[in-house]
Amino acid sequence: MKEFTEKLSAQASVKVDSSNTARAVKSGCLDVFATPMMVALMEEATCLACAPVLDEGETTVGTSICVSHDKASGLGTEVTAYAQLEGADGRRLTFSVSAKDEKGDVIGKGTIERFVVIEDKFMKRVNSL
Repeated sequence: MKEFTEKLSAQASVKVDSSNTARAVKSGCLDVFATPMMVALMEEATCLACAPVLDEGETTVGTSICVSHDKASGLGTEVTAYAQLEGADGRRLTFSVSAKDEKGDVIGKGTIERFVVIEDKFMKRVNSL
């Protein structure tokens, strides 16, 4: 594992369509960007942020999510999630995350923690349960 620095950041974007609405993922009944999909986009940004410094065979797994979804986004809206590493404690990584619509309005924000694991070792443990 290479050194994680607070300079690590990344972003990921998606357009709201019928596949990522609250109605589609059954987290509500409206055709607006679903909260679980916003969280997934934020997690994607955290994964992209730490990917360049992971060693061969390493990955990260999510361990804690605390976010608010503050503004609805309708069909056709482009949403971008941003992740910034705020701290690293050994293999535990803490990111501040936010999501904005194409106007620049914050639609959600919070923190996500991830943990660096060795893929093979992790999956062996999961499969032995």
